[in-house]
Amino acid sequence: MKRSVIAACALALAACPSSQKKPTTVIEQPSGALDSELSRRERLVAELQDEILSSYERDELPEVDTNLISPEVGPARIGVGPGDVYYGQDVRRLASSRWPLQIVPGTPTTVRSKRLRIYLAQDKQVSAAWVSDELSWRITMCNRTAVIPLRMTALYAHDGDRWVQVFEHLSFARMPSPTADGQLRGKEITEAVVDRGLSDELSRLINGLFSALSTRVELTISGGSPTGDPTQPAPTYLIGVDADSEWYGDRPIETIRRWLVGAKVTLDRPRIATIGLPNKATIAYWVGNLVADLDEHPGTPASKVLLRGTFVFEKRAVPDPDGDGKVDKWFIVQGHVSQPTDDIDLAQIVYGTALISEKPLQITCDDGRKSAATPAAAPSQSPAQAADSR
Repeated sequence: MKRSVIAACALALAACPSSQKKPTTVIEQPSGALDSELSRRERLVAELQDEILSSYERDELPEVDTNLISPEVGPARIGVGPGDVYYGQDVRRLASSRWPLQIVPGTPTTVRSKRLRIYLAQDKQVSAAWVSDELSWRITMCNRTAVIPLRMTALYAHDGDRWVQVFEHLSFARMPSPTADGQLRGKEITEAVVDRGLSDELSRLINGLFSALSTRVELTISGGSPTGDPTQPAPTYLIGVDADSEWYGDRPIETIRRWLVGAKVTLDRPRIATIGLPNKATIAYWVGNLVADLDEHPGTPASKVLLRGTFVFEKRAVPDPDGDGKVDKWFIVQGHVSQPTDDIDLAQIVYGTALISEKPLQITCDDGRKSAATPAAAPSQSPAQAADSR
C-alpha cells in the first residue's frame, strides 16, 4: 500500500476506483496423502475467509470462547483510537464496533477487502491461522463517499470445527509523531503471561528485531515468499506505523530497517500466551504497548510516542548447528505496530475544513447544509460482494 494511494483515498471525498478482482491462484495438486492434506488445508482457508468477510459486514463481537488459550491472558482487540484496547473478558463485555469514528446510526457505510492473506500453522492439527488485510472503509454523507484505508491483522485458533479469534489489530497508517502536549497517548495494557520463560524468549526476539541485529534477525525471521500453497511455511510479514512500512521475509535483511520506527523501542507490559499448552504449543502471541524514542527530524523534535504491537510466533524444526539433527526454534511470522489516532485527527485528515464535529461525525455539504442527523440506511453488502470487490 503506497503512501500516494493512502493519501488519495483518505483525503478524497469521492470513492476511489475499486481494485479489479484478482485471479484465483491455481495450485497443482500432488497425488496420494499430500493431495488429501492440501485439500483439507484449502478447505480450512476457505472457511476462515468466509468467517472474516462475514465479520466485516456484521461487525459483531467476535467469538472468543475457547479452552485453547489461557484464561489469565485471554483474547485481545485493538482498534484505531487511543482508548480502543480491550483484552481478557473486556473483549466480550466492552468491545463494540471495530470501525473508528462515531457515525450517526443509519449512515451508509461499506467495507471492502483489498488484500486478504491467510496463513495456516504448520502443525498436523492446524491449531491456528494468522491473517492480514487491507481494508477500504467507506462512509457516504452529503451524496459523497469518503474512503478510509485501514490495515488489519489477526490470529485465530482452530477449535474443533470452528475458528475462534484470539486477537485483532486494526490501524490507520500514519507517520509516527508526538502528541501536542508531549504525553504518551493511549490506554495502558495490563501485563499477563502464561509462562515467564516463554515471555522472556519471545520478548528477546522482538527486541532483536527492533535492534536490527543481523545475527538475531536471521534466526527469528521466516524467509520465503507467498506461494498460495497452504502446505508451505508462511514467510514473515511485518506492518509498521507508516504506510510504506511493510516487509516480507523474502526481502533483503538490510531493508528491515525501513520498518523500524525510531532509534530505540521499549516493550511495555505485554500479554503473552500460546494456543494450547505452553510445553506443546507451536503458536504463540504477544500483545502490548511499546514506547518509541523518535529521532529529531525537520519540523519535529526528538520525542517519545506510545505504539501498539501484536506479534505471532511459530515454533519450527530447523537444522541443529551443533549436530546432525533438528531443534525447535521460535520464529516471528507476523508483526503489526501502529500509533493510536484520535477521532478528531482522523476526521480532519478525511474531511478537512468540511468537518463540523467528530462525535458524532457531521460535515458541511457542498450546498452549505449540514449532513443529515438521521440519514436513511443503505443496503448492506454481502460477504460475496466484499470478496468480489477485492
